[in-house]
Amino acid sequence: MADKKSIVTLDIGSQRVTMARFSLSKGNLILQNYAYQYLVGDPAADSARIPQVSAAVKELASSLKLSGSDVYYTISGHAVFTRFVTLPGLRGSDLHQLVEFEAQQNVPFPIEEVTWAYQQVSSSGEGEDKKVEVLLVAIKNDAIDEINEAVGGSLVGRGVDVAPVAL
Repeated sequence: MADKKSIVTLDIGSQRVTMARFSLSKGNLILQNYAYQYLVGDPAADSARIPQVSAAVKELASSLKLSGSDVYYTISGHAVFTRFVTLPGLRGSDLHQLVEFEAQQNVPFPIEEVTWAYQQVSSSGEGEDKKVEVLLVAIKNDAIDEINEAVGGSLVGRGVDVAPVAL
């Protein structure tokens, strides 16, 4: 298990799973150790993928002596619906309501079957011409549940993000 000052990360990519442990020293992030394991087969063949991910996470956590550690992880973009949406320059709950409406219109699955979130990425213009651009992301609930279960067998998930967005 990592010490309390360590940050454990996990990247569940389309072709490999990578785990790393970082520490903070005088405001700097220092890589302590890492390891990776390749996944075989087609990333779209989810029935074979999740057991491979689970086995890879377990083996990496064991080899790096990080079993039971808190982990922040990313998932590859192929499993997630992403869309940039430009909206009128609203704020607070008005913006949230408008993004929720856009999610219902844009996500290709019933909104109750997905976990979704958004992040404002830019704004432009003034007054009535003000626009905000948001990144909308969604993943099917059963897909994120499977991934969480694959990670949760060896680690304690504390946060998840989409890999391209996490960068």
